[in-house]
Amino acid sequence: MSMDGKIATKARGPVKLGSEYDSRRMAEIRAESDAVINGASTFRAYPYPLAVEGADLLKKRKNAGLSPQPVSAIVSSRLDIPRGTPWEKATGVERWVFCGAKAPKARVLSLRAAGVTVVQSRSLRPSPKEILAAFAKAGKKNILVEGGGEFNASFLEQGLIHRIHLTLVPILVGGAEAPTWCEGLGFAKGKFPRFQLAECENVQGELYLTYERP
Repeated sequence: MSMDGKIATKARGPVKLGSEYDSRRMAEIRAESDAVINGASTFRAYPYPLAVEGADLLKKRKNAGLSPQPVSAIVSSRLDIPRGTPWEKATGVERWVFCGAKAPKARVLSLRAAGVTVVQSRSLRPSPKEILAAFAKAGKKNILVEGGGEFNASFLEQGLIHRIHLTLVPILVGGAEAPTWCEGLGFAKGKFPRFQLAECENVQGELYLTYERP
């Protein structure tokens, strides 16, 4: 995020904030995960599988007894996501999508025909607890939530986040409508989630912060 907490401009298109070191650090975190998941808005900006690259990281996963790639998952209540994307066509990466009860049946069937695991909620939108329960049932317990801000907030609001990785980049983006990494409705006074700083590293002006729940 930028110094003012932004993760993109108000146009919400893809924007690279961090350095190559930051990208490598993100890849290392992904490499430890059973699944990587983001919301529909983030997926529209980056419709690619959230895969692990690099022979050393792939070897690390193998040595840890993990699958070759983490599941690349997205959440879209109505399945109003672009089709024919690199994510949908990816091979060698298990792809999941979570949707709500009113997602069009034709889209559900089409995605399944493309090899995507579709998990449909009985509610209008899948809840974070439903998502984690579906992963747990499949033996996937270490889940990495990569945003965006509304999606991150939905997990934080239910107390489901145990560790937060933040990269603070020394630039300003500005704009009241530019998204931040945690949005949602906001927390009531006296009910702010509290984390403790576990790690802090300064690399060429970028701060790498890891917070954990006490």
